[in-house]
Amino acid sequence: MKVIKDILKCDEKLNNSYVALGTFDGIHRGHRELIQGAVNKAKENNGISVVYTFLNHPLEVIFPDKKPKMINTVKEKLFILEEIGVDYVVLQTFDDDFANITKEDFIDKILIEKLGAKEIFVGFNYTFGQKGKGNTDFLKEYTRCKDLKINIVPPIECRGKILSSTVIRKLILEGKMEKANLFLGRPLLISGVVEHGKKLGRMLGFPTANLKIMNKIYPPFGIYGGTVTIDGEDENHIAVINIGQNPTLKPGELSVEVHILDFQGDLYGKRIYVNLEKHLREEKKFDSIEDLIKGIGNDVKRWREIKGK
Repeated sequence: MKVIKDILKCDEKLNNSYVALGTFDGIHRGHRELIQGAVNKAKENNGISVVYTFLNHPLEVIFPDKKPKMINTVKEKLFILEEIGVDYVVLQTFDDDFANITKEDFIDKILIEKLGAKEIFVGFNYTFGQKGKGNTDFLKEYTRCKDLKINIVPPIECRGKILSSTVIRKLILEGKMEKANLFLGRPLLISGVVEHGKKLGRMLGFPTANLKIMNKIYPPFGIYGGTVTIDGEDENHIAVINIGQNPTLKPGELSVEVHILDFQGDLYGKRIYVNLEKHLREEKKFDSIEDLIKGIGNDVKRWREIKGK
């Protein structure tokens, strides 16, 4: 998968492309249907699939006070898009200059001239151009006489809810992981570069990879079962993850600590991708180190049994 940071500042021009447009925070099942449409059509027509999205959230510029915490960082978004099979991702910086591009210029100069789009895939509520004046009706009308097909994906419902990043953020914050993952279409993804910690986990017999807390949505503090992929590798490892303050050993210190089962190796400085599959229990303060070791051991045993490992 190739990443273009800003198509307006890039000399490369694409051709015969099938383009999915959107912010795509979380890349939930509704987003996936839209993106998969572009991927499938590109394969059918010997073209390239392109996701045109943003390096930063548009609300950061338009209404800074309303900017939401993201479900995924840019690195996580790229990981999921590559997982889906996208050929190109354009990460457009949303700034004042971009915000003032007219709806006509967005279609003519970006979609057609720069991206070489044959087909566009957008959600039912997609808006674009200066002050969001462009919408799906305008997109269809303006391109009627152009060699550009418009595919509009209707709202996707799941368990009586229309899928949206807003709904999923709420589910994650409430700790409703199984429902959040159902709506996402995959486990919630957390990634980061492994940092040196205090090596307390190793002393307890459960070494952990420590990840820095990012400016994004996290579920409530607790112990989670999941899987881990190490950057550059294909193998999935099962893991038990602690998100929170580790009140027994490091009270007040926020962290994500990942114990990869049956793993030996040096992960310092490497990026890992963690899939949060199941909430195992709430975070708690143990009365002693012995009780803590027993508690972690029980978490590991339970997750092994669930995963059949």
